[in-house]
Amino acid sequence: MQRAEYHGIAMGGKLYSLRTAKRMTQEQLALALNISPAAISKWERNLSVPGVEMLWALADFFDCSIDEMVGRTLVQLEQVGSYDEEKFRLAEIGEDLLKCSEISRAQGLLAMEKAIPRLKTNSRFLAFSISCILDFFMKEMEPELCFRLLENYIATLPSAEQKEAHMISEVLQLIFSGKNPEVIQETVASHIGMDYRERVGTMGKNKKKSRQDILDRYQAKKLYADDTDLLERFAHLDDFAIQVILRNTDNVTLTTALIGASGNVVTRFLSNLSDRMLYFISEDMERWQGTLEEILDAQKKLLEIGSFSEL
Repeated sequence: MQRAEYHGIAMGGKLYSLRTAKRMTQEQLALALNISPAAISKWERNLSVPGVEMLWALADFFDCSIDEMVGRTLVQLEQVGSYDEEKFRLAEIGEDLLKCSEISRAQGLLAMEKAIPRLKTNSRFLAFSISCILDFFMKEMEPELCFRLLENYIATLPSAEQKEAHMISEVLQLIFSGKNPEVIQETVASHIGMDYRERVGTMGKNKKKSRQDILDRYQAKKLYADDTDLLERFAHLDDFAIQVILRNTDNVTLTTALIGASGNVVTRFLSNLSDRMLYFISEDMERWQGTLEEILDAQKKLLEIGSFSEL
């Protein structure tokens, strides 16, 4: 069954994470909104979407904006290397786990639960795991038992979801035991692949390139050729539209398309990437070798995606 989406963004995971952060059941949320629990269940599984009036009610209830409710402000490209869909997803969740590590070290473990709605991937299992483990800890259960029970939940998941769940469980165990960020980053990398580890390591060693340095490098960039001006209209898109395009574009297509674009367009796209991904994509652009035909094909793909984001 096809997922119900707003402008290509499924909101089910967002709703689930907001509800979980409030420690509410579907039945409790349904009662608060005077609707059926079945409606909440369908929204969270992306089988249907609430109407506009209900979206406002949900946004008011969770004290967030409509954009946040449908995930607009959190959509970013987080792809590393020429990854398939599975590695793309793992890289995204890996970024969320590293963020959780930072939050726990700075604000304590309980702060992670409050941060669930602000995580990028809206991973249902990550949200579930954080709340579940905190519940176990409050019941004074031994850490080893807590994560063994979490592994039992993983066994009930569809096989396609178990790899990311195992990564989440292993990394959360390190976070809850207070391991240092380097150990956590190495663990995340081991679940994603060698290319991820090598490039993260290279980025860590290159301290001289700041975010602004990279953006400034492309500010005055000229078109590759007169014909590669297909994306120039994107220079005036808002951040949400740019992020939708990024979300639906693999990094090879993105890199190739930006090679042909002007600095105004390149910096619009790069400024919507996280620091880590900004470094990776700019590095790919520096190493790019291709043809004019490849640039035009890539730009046409982005143009097609962009036409939907402008609806």
